[in-house]
Amino acid sequence: MLPKRRRARVGSPGGPASSTQPRFPGVAIYLAEPRMGRSRRAFLTRLAVSKGFRVLDAYSSEVTHVVMEQTSAEEASCWQERRTVAASLRGCTHPELLDISWFTESMAAGQPVPVERRHRLEVAVPGKGLPSPVRMPPYACQRPTPLTQHNTSLSEALEVLAEAAAFKGSEGRFLSFRRAAAVLKALPSRVTALSQLQGLPHFGEHSCRVVQELLEHGVCEEVERVRLSERYQTMKLFTGIFGVGIKTADRWYQDGLRTLDSLQGQPQRLTQQQRAGLQHYRDLSAPVQRPEAETLQQVVAATAACVLPGATVTLAGGFRRGKLQGHDVDLLISHPQEGREARLLPSVMRHLEKQGLVLYHQHHLGCPEDATHRTRQSHTMDAFERSFCIFRLPQPPGAAVGGAQSPGPTGRALRVDLVVVPISQLPFALLGWTGSKHFQRELRRFSRKERGLWLNSHGLFDPKQKMRFHVASEEDIFRHLGLEYLPPEQRNA
Repeated sequence: MLPKRRRARVGSPGGPASSTQPRFPGVAIYLAEPRMGRSRRAFLTRLAVSKGFRVLDAYSSEVTHVVMEQTSAEEASCWQERRTVAASLRGCTHPELLDISWFTESMAAGQPVPVERRHRLEVAVPGKGLPSPVRMPPYACQRPTPLTQHNTSLSEALEVLAEAAAFKGSEGRFLSFRRAAAVLKALPSRVTALSQLQGLPHFGEHSCRVVQELLEHGVCEEVERVRLSERYQTMKLFTGIFGVGIKTADRWYQDGLRTLDSLQGQPQRLTQQQRAGLQHYRDLSAPVQRPEAETLQQVVAATAACVLPGATVTLAGGFRRGKLQGHDVDLLISHPQEGREARLLPSVMRHLEKQGLVLYHQHHLGCPEDATHRTRQSHTMDAFERSFCIFRLPQPPGAAVGGAQSPGPTGRALRVDLVVVPISQLPFALLGWTGSKHFQRELRRFSRKERGLWLNSHGLFDPKQKMRFHVASEEDIFRHLGLEYLPPEQRNA
């Protein structure tokens, strides 16, 4: 005998799961349990009944909609045949065989949504024209990832978990969540059911569980718990300071520091770069807008050309990928004649300082002789001469009072990286500094694992032949790797 309370919940065979008057008499749902599990089935039943749906406890001729989870069309068809025979329902009209996505969308709408092809678990037959499953290559560098994506809320949730893993030094979990998020970004349509992820690379049990919870409830408890945790928020705050990496932020956290004020009270802890970052934190934490980045590019280009005629300045980073805003500005300085770019940067910086645009800069001379070694080791950092800067935002060209040639500052502080690149290495540097970070990581991993080559921002090297590839463009690099060329706006992995 069941306890009295339990007995009241269980309906009679073939009857509704609750005595609640159904709002949709033409709809009778049966939740298939095998892949769903008993407790989850009970939860979904209570949810549906609370919204006025009729849910049957047993499969019968009254069922109009069979809902399944993580089940293929072939499995669903076999299940239906067995259940039909067992229930002696031969000759009766078959109910709709539906993926859980129809159920969750109906719950969200508060009424049965129209059944579309994407909801149905149908075995494809010749000539029926069903779309083939999405094929997704394993490396982000093998697939286009546009700036505008269809699954932003899902990918952002996984990226929160990836970031939290990085804060804890768990590289394996970081890469796992990051790769799953990159797959979501590349999908050509919105994910509405977990079954759409079947067969896609990099989706383990954990990532699938997060996506499933988001699809069903709109939020994931684990992600929200991470977002609200003191450690995550503090690490996010500290690593947002110019010059502060994960190790430094973690050390400060372990020492009990939690706020910017606590750091300002202990200036002996800070490097000169970090003091500058803390001083201008408010400005630097605000996104750089595309017009601001383009204004800086024009000012630096005019200065470089004044110092060395023919010098070029290219805007890289997320802005080259089509982003409308970013956290800093990356500018690559070069010259058509190899070697002419050497020692150009100090002169450019002096001219910019005379214009009152430089709030802080840290110059790195670079080690050209290390370029081959770094290519062989495929290091993420390069050996270019560079300057890490904080600039005051200049006025747009032509906005200076009285038509003056040199635009003056407006007060807003921006992060800028100036990188000097020999023309022979410019395609590699442009590829590396354009990003995204994950795209570049995957491109170098693909080069090493699939082609046996070492790639970084200095070049592409064949260790067996002991040779370096000479290229004239980014397209040449993709061609040497046997990859379809992806323009910058398709590298937003």
